[in-house]
Amino acid sequence: MDVDFVADGGELPPPITFKTAVMVPSQKELQLTTVPLAVAAFPAKAGNALMRTLGNVEPLADYKHLKRVRKAPDDGSLLEVILCTLPGSGEASSGADGASGAAAAADGTAAAAEQPGQLPLERLPAELQSLYSQHGGVRLRLMHGAAVPPQTRVQWESWTKLWPITWRIPENGAPVTEETPVDERTQRYFEHHMRRAIDMAAASRLDNAAVIAQPPSLVSLAEAVDGTVFHPLRHAAMAVVAVAADRDLALWPPSATFTAAQEEQEQGREAEAGGMGAGAAGASSQQPEEAVATTEGGKVANKRPRLGDGSTAPQQPAVVGMAVEVSGGSASAAALASAGSRPYMCTGYDIFLVREPCIMCAMGLVHSRVQRVIYCQPDPQHGALGGRQRLHACKSLNHNYEVFRMERQPAPQQPQPGAAAAAAAAAGAAGGAAAGQAC
Repeated sequence: MDVDFVADGGELPPPITFKTAVMVPSQKELQLTTVPLAVAAFPAKAGNALMRTLGNVEPLADYKHLKRVRKAPDDGSLLEVILCTLPGSGEASSGADGASGAAAAADGTAAAAEQPGQLPLERLPAELQSLYSQHGGVRLRLMHGAAVPPQTRVQWESWTKLWPITWRIPENGAPVTEETPVDERTQRYFEHHMRRAIDMAAASRLDNAAVIAQPPSLVSLAEAVDGTVFHPLRHAAMAVVAVAADRDLALWPPSATFTAAQEEQEQGREAEAGGMGAGAAGASSQQPEEAVATTEGGKVANKRPRLGDGSTAPQQPAVVGMAVEVSGGSASAAALASAGSRPYMCTGYDIFLVREPCIMCAMGLVHSRVQRVIYCQPDPQHGALGGRQRLHACKSLNHNYEVFRMERQPAPQQPQPGAAAAAAAAAGAAGGAAAGQAC
């Protein structure tokens, strides 16, 4: 492998290379885990009374996806009913994907379902023993059912073979459970900013740094390194959002933004009054002053437009720390502010982090309204976006962003100093000995 040499005789490290970035799924693909069930058969005429009583005695709140009753496969005059779960009987797990869940369980859970074991009545709680006798139970068996509801229709078709499952479309639609790679152009854009974040972390001798950029620009808008040595809350993600906020305040001062909003609002009122008459103008003039400007389409102007709606944004400067630098020279904040209203924090931006953010940082990024979060190193202990938790799967939040993981390629093994020379010398000595013997 060719490497570069520096003036002092040392070697430069190999260039940073990355694996293809993948979208981190909002949920993991669930494995089939089973729960042991105490199932009894009763005459069909006892079904209604039995179900009302069981709903109060043993509601099975954690397994509502399982059907409580089914017709006995071998006798149409009987109903098979789940009386309770038997956690002491152990649980079994099987295939990692829904398509092969039942097949993978052929030697375990499926066999248990096909040949259920007889269960002694004493295993049931006293109330259920009385219920079994009162309603004419004829057989009590140990069976198995899926411990969790299926994520997909394919999983449902496999798992319901153990015990019937009520199919419900997952809340918020089918969850994303597969890691989807990005295209080549997005990969190059991700790599450019991630290299910058890694270089910043290495230069500061810290393990994390962050960069904010507006896609698809290769110019960063804000940069920051981890500052927890100075303050426990100054994680890299929190620090870079603060830098981006300071940048916005420098470009769009509150006074200038407020004045511009008032002027736009007044112009809109005058135009409306001219079209609706003096009476409407009088009513309009009595409305309270508001500092929120609106665009021609009626949208709030102090929020950044969504990407792809045809809107244009002013030239974005690159911000490092607290300094504001504009490509091609300096510009006053007033001149830049005149190009548009202040955006709402990081709406439409991407953030690049060396380490996966924790829950605090992930929630801070929700508030910042970033569009995408890209990290390099997963954190299985504290990571909130795939490592330990998947906060981006929580649809009840008032903002959701996409998450991507782009890990570094493992560094190639470097030969030990002098190892090649020693190996060559050993080979030469062996060759010389062989030549001597040949002579």
